Amino acid sequence: MESFDQTNLDFKNYIGRLDIKWDLFDGVLLIARQQYPRLNQEKYKNLVQSMTQQAIERLSSTTSKIEKINALNQFFFKEMGFHGNDKDYFDPRNSYISDVLDRKEGIPISLATLYLVLGWASGCKLHGINFPGHFLVEWRESTQDSSQNLYIDVFNAGKILTLKDIQERLNHNLGSEQKLEPAFHLQSAGIRGILHRTLNNLKVIHASQGLTDRALWETEWMLLLKSNDWNSLRDKGLFSYSLGRYEVAQQCLETYLEKTGKPADYAQVWQVLYAMKARNTINLN
Repeated sequence: MESFDQTNLDFKNYIGRLDIKWDLFDGVLLIARQQYPRLNQEKYKNLVQSMTQQAIERLSSTTSKIEKINALNQFFFKEMGFHGNDKDYFDPRNSYISDVLDRKEGIPISLATLYLVLGWASGCKLHGINFPGHFLVEWRESTQDSSQNLYIDVFNAGKILTLKDIQERLNHNLGSEQKLEPAFHLQSAGIRGILHRTLNNLKVIHASQGLTDRALWETEWMLLLKSNDWNSLRDKGLFSYSLGRYEVAQQCLETYLEKTGKPADYAQVWQVLYAMKARNTINLN
């Protein structure tokens, strides 16, 4: 319990600072501490610091963005050996940055996290991109004309994607043809968005494994990052209901319906609320 409370406190202290003072790597280390409360953070900070110094050296003689990306790819994928784990994609270790560093494998967002940390330190104009179903990295030249930017698939050894490639991937990920709208589909994630999406991945995995208490914890952190994330508020209510925390569940679900009007899952949410209200009536009798 002490480790749980300390991890929660440290995360709240972290997000209590101004966003500009947030460090991405510190944030994902805190998420890893949900799984490993006694994680040796200094060990991994020192490791990434060493990697950063090496990346800066590798990129020091490059000038163009293509040269810099090629040099970063050479270091990160070839020399260091990082790669996407396509054999066991939903292994939660793919989302804990300490495991990613130990095993040299991960999913798009965890690999992108390290890639961004190294790239930023080396002077690369990189941004995380919240692309549906597959996190990307962008070298940004223009906020108005996406064709001037480079889009990097860190899960696939740093492959540079054309807008045509991204359109095809969008259709595949969504299961239907939909026109690529860069302002919507290629939004910059920022540190807050990266942490939120990392937690969401873990929430989905743990919920599917029946680890409701863990999924609830991740959902609560998601709400700390984005207080108006109504879907997470709904999930907090449903997870709390499953764990028998009916008062919290009722409050969350009622607020969810109040804030969202009549969402697509209105009937299912109301069914849970009705079950709780009926239960309260029985207890009163």
